[in-house]
Amino acid sequence: MKSKLEFFRKVALSCMLLSAIIAFNSCKKEISQTPTPPPDKPKTVVEIRPGLFKVNFVGLRSDGGFAYKIGYEIDGGDSNDEPQLSKLRLFENGVELHPPHSYHADIRDYGKGRFSHWGTTLYFSTSDNTDPVVNGKEYAYTLDGTGYPAP
Repeated sequence: MKSKLEFFRKVALSCMLLSAIIAFNSCKKEISQTPTPPPDKPKTVVEIRPGLFKVNFVGLRSDGGFAYKIGYEIDGGDSNDEPQLSKLRLFENGVELHPPHSYHADIRDYGKGRFSHWGTTLYFSTSDNTDPVVNGKEYAYTLDGTGYPAP
């Protein structure tokens, strides 16, 4: 008799649990009539002077070795079909970094100012292979193939 009672107790408990799950899933959220605006995104492109843009470190991440890549898009980069398309020139404290159009493996392995504007991403290394976020240097770029614009 005890085992039958235990069986019915388990069945009743299972039914209560199943009822609670069904009731919980049938609850509907109240939809607000005024949509919540998206949070403000940090400004990623900052123009220092006409034609000269600051490399923004928001979203910057390591790409391994000495390479870093930015966390926002810059249009006009190289591709497999056009490996020399980009006209981006990169500057560290006003001094141009070289060579552009570098292989990403070379940027990671050797650094020393190599960079690549591939697709919409800038991959780069600093001239002394230090972390650009903490080395105190300013990084800027032009997109039209011109040099560092005078103040």
